[in-house]
Amino acid sequence: SDMFAMSFATSHKDMGEQKVEIMKDKPEIHFKKWNGEVDIGVSYENLAAEATASSTSERTEWKGEKEEVHAYSLPATDGMEDGGYEIDVVLLEKPETNLFDFTLTGTDNLDFFYQPELTEDEVKEGAVRPENVIGSYAVYYKNKKDHREGHTNYATGKAVHIYRPKIKDAAGSEVWGTLAYAKGILTVEVPQDFLDTATY
Repeated sequence: SDMFAMSFATSHKDMGEQKVEIMKDKPEIHFKKWNGEVDIGVSYENLAAEATASSTSERTEWKGEKEEVHAYSLPATDGMEDGGYEIDVVLLEKPETNLFDFTLTGTDNLDFFYQPELTEDEVKEGAVRPENVIGSYAVYYKNKKDHREGHTNYATGKAVHIYRPKIKDAAGSEVWGTLAYAKGILTVEVPQDFLDTATY
């Protein structure tokens, strides 16, 4: 097989199968929800290297000369009831750019909603937005939500949440990155001064 596949449990009934498919020959991962009605592909074109991984380790690594991509599942937590999935780009030396592009496919029927910092009024009203949600994207199925008995349960219609990326160096220093989505490209911007002083 040219891919690994993992199914995910879901916290709601009748949501159909949810699974992650990981391509072996390149850093490309598909997130399928509602029996494949939504199929979001995420690929990192900058690295074309054979994956060195096994389907049992629940971790896939693609290794290049200057960087690697690691992909693995995250356990369920408060706020992420169905668990999650992490895609890390590991830099082995200082990169030539501070912008890292991921190509997204299967997004035509999805809406991307940027989650800015809360306004003063929202904070006064008691609203809370976790640090990793500020600057993130909530991604919704355009035309489907709710649940009719005997049919697929779309719940809120939320397909995925793309959390704000945290960048860490080999010495443990960390900084938040910035996300931007436009026309099928999700860009992670890392502060240049962090890259200039980071330990690789």
